[in-house]
Amino acid sequence: MRLVAVVLRSLPIDLASSMMGRAWSLIGPWTHRHPRVMHNLAIAFPEKSESEREEIARQQWDNLGRTFAESFLIDRIVASDRVTIDIDPKLRQSFVDRGAGLLVVGLHSANWEIASIAIPKELNGIGLYQRLKNPYSDAYVTSLRSNVFPGGLIAKAKSTPKRVMAHVRAGGAVALLGDQREAKGINVTVFGKETTANPFPAMVARRLHNPVVAGRVLRGEGARFIVQAKLLECPQTGNQMEDVAVFTQTIQTQFEAWIRERPGEWMWVHDRWKSARTRS
Repeated sequence: MRLVAVVLRSLPIDLASSMMGRAWSLIGPWTHRHPRVMHNLAIAFPEKSESEREEIARQQWDNLGRTFAESFLIDRIVASDRVTIDIDPKLRQSFVDRGAGLLVVGLHSANWEIASIAIPKELNGIGLYQRLKNPYSDAYVTSLRSNVFPGGLIAKAKSTPKRVMAHVRAGGAVALLGDQREAKGINVTVFGKETTANPFPAMVARRLHNPVVAGRVLRGEGARFIVQAKLLECPQTGNQMEDVAVFTQTIQTQFEAWIRERPGEWMWVHDRWKSARTRS
């Protein structure tokens, strides 16, 4: 990992991004992951031709390659003028003024980690991530993200939900990704097919009476990005379980709308539609 980092960090940002994007777009279709990509695209876009879906798949591999390279350069990217925050400044300031904490839910769109820099510094944003098995690699990767998550990163563990709730209650912000299938999640419909999703963002919103900010990143020219967000309100009825189920679907529906706009920038490689659980 250190060797890859040395090579990529010796190159200009745009060159490193484009070089790795090109490599992944050539190699990706020959990997064992590609059939899953095509299977997912057939579910999402049955009206498109095979060649149209292949083009989306190629764009996806290119984006993933670029994102891989950019992950070693993320400190430089966020410190530059490469990121445009396309969010109403009054909306961002309102979260600081209300002092009630904030939960940001994103999706694997373009370079998804960059979305968190739109969180106002006053909210001391922290991010959730999956810890790497190699502790040295884990420490190196997290160190590169210090400019993205000023409050640090929390690895997923049994204690994570309590830590997230405590941070939001204290007026802080937490960013996480919510567009993957969750084995122990609740049933939702995405692109017309049933699957499961993590209800945790909706549970936090419902319990703390807080809105959720759904965020996305759009890729501009090369390694340039636009961050956008939308405020989503969780229903507050007398039925907490139903509110959580409805709001979880609301989040997934928003993600689907965004993916349809730019399908080549989403990560189709994950197993989004494995058999869903039956809700009791």
